[in-house]
Amino acid sequence: MEKISRTKSQMRLGSLTAFVFALAAALALIFAFGGTKTASASGAVLYENPNTGEIFLKPGQGRVKVGQGVINQLLKPNTKKTTEQINNLKTTEKKLEASLKTVKGETLPAWTKHITLGTLVYMGYGYYNNTGFTPALQLQENPAGPGHNGYNAFNVNRAYLIFLYHQDNWFLKITPNINKSNNYTGVPPSPAAAGEWWASGTTPGSWASSSGTTFGNEYFRLKYAFLQFNHVYAANGLTMNLKLGQFPTPMIAWEDGLLGYHVAERTPWGFLGVTSTQTGIGVSGKFRANGKIYMAYNAGFFDNATFHQGENVDQKSPQARVSFYPFGADAGLDGLGISGYYAWSEQTNNFDGYSNVENNFPTARASAILDYKTPQGLIAFQYDYGLNVTSGGFASGAGSISQDAGSWCGYKSTTGPAAYGCNYAGATYPFNLNPALLGITGANGVIGHNTEHGLDAFGYYNIPNSKFGVFGLIQRFYYETPVLSGANAMPYGNPFDFQRGVIGVAYHLNSHITLTIDDQNYQFLHEKNYMDAQYGSDPAAYYTYGQWMGDTNAYFIQARIAF
Repeated sequence: MEKISRTKSQMRLGSLTAFVFALAAALALIFAFGGTKTASASGAVLYENPNTGEIFLKPGQGRVKVGQGVINQLLKPNTKKTTEQINNLKTTEKKLEASLKTVKGETLPAWTKHITLGTLVYMGYGYYNNTGFTPALQLQENPAGPGHNGYNAFNVNRAYLIFLYHQDNWFLKITPNINKSNNYTGVPPSPAAAGEWWASGTTPGSWASSSGTTFGNEYFRLKYAFLQFNHVYAANGLTMNLKLGQFPTPMIAWEDGLLGYHVAERTPWGFLGVTSTQTGIGVSGKFRANGKIYMAYNAGFFDNATFHQGENVDQKSPQARVSFYPFGADAGLDGLGISGYYAWSEQTNNFDGYSNVENNFPTARASAILDYKTPQGLIAFQYDYGLNVTSGGFASGAGSISQDAGSWCGYKSTTGPAAYGCNYAGATYPFNLNPALLGITGANGVIGHNTEHGLDAFGYYNIPNSKFGVFGLIQRFYYETPVLSGANAMPYGNPFDFQRGVIGVAYHLNSHITLTIDDQNYQFLHEKNYMDAQYGSDPAAYYTYGQWMGDTNAYFIQARIAF
């Protein structure tokens, strides 16, 4: 009887051993695949009834504690079996990958292995607690003008589809841009009160129409389409790439990257309406020594037109940027950088579709940039020079720069000095500094000559071991102030002089999505003087300029999504 009882006890203990071992093996597999360490069995306590061979979790009458060594042995995972199962899974995975490649090779053409597809989307929400006359703080926006505090909108600012065909030494990039237009054509609704609708460059009571009526519809346009041959020259540390087609210009796209958070901020030249993409031919490359980069360059000849315009002048625009790294830089261009940029264009002949008009209108841009970059952050200082670049704050007429979106129109009451904006595009500042006002006579009549200067500082810092970052920008821009009298006199400085500021916080959700929240402000530098003129000795300065001035302030939440 004792033998039978002992046999039953051994059987029960053997069954329990098998069960515990199986459970331990399953847990070991789960922890092995989940990347979690197996819990120690040193704290487990079991009790045995020697007479029956039964095992209990709690102490009781006739039960004795099982030794810890026996428990540890029972719960010890079978690492050999676990390793074998992992190796089997890896083998199966490799077989599946090989099968997938075989299926892909049999069903798709061979050239498809050279294609890469991607997308880039900028979207967000903006709230204007103070509206005023300003270029768009964000691209593809159409904010209201003065008198519409509280204006807010959700926006899909940009959406790109990226097609890349790449071989060993060359690639073809095609990037369609899904773009929203705010153009408006025709006479806007009549105002309730007696007054005049007008847009800059027109006489009171008339309307400056835009070509095409889209009313905010999205449409397709081509952002990039270019062929690049890599390392057409590579010797003595110097490399050269050749580009053909519609591709980024030397400055603006590079400035976008230097900015760090282009999803939230517009670059200094970008805010002034200078395009990032033109059609032409160009070269780029670097000079390396001892594994470090000491010089990078980008240059080319381009159409005068932006990528969303047709060329209508006979001369091309040479543009170049050279960056030096005196102490050497790594592949991420970390370190001290000194860069110079220059662009020139001259409209000797303007083919406007009706006649060949000679106007000899030159434009030029130049910048000097000092930056220091680390893996976590950047600080940069920039000086800008312009010749006839913005023609008086994006004024219509000769020398103006095309904006991707307009911002407002104006309504001026005939019964009093009241002004406010609306939500139609196509207008510019209500006061114009067009070239004719400067009184410089050229070969074919009065030709403008306007000089601009800008000072910028921007940077960012990504907090180590964190998903957060901070960024900011400040931009000041000054226009040449002509000596004028009468209705166009500017006694308190050029009214277009402005300051723009951005400060924000970023959160990197993952490698594909970055979120930002920021505050942006735009103000006229001489606003106070012109506003105070209403009750001073020169009320005309107020009615000509001051009444239209006022800060613009907005809060934005933006998202950058890239795959």
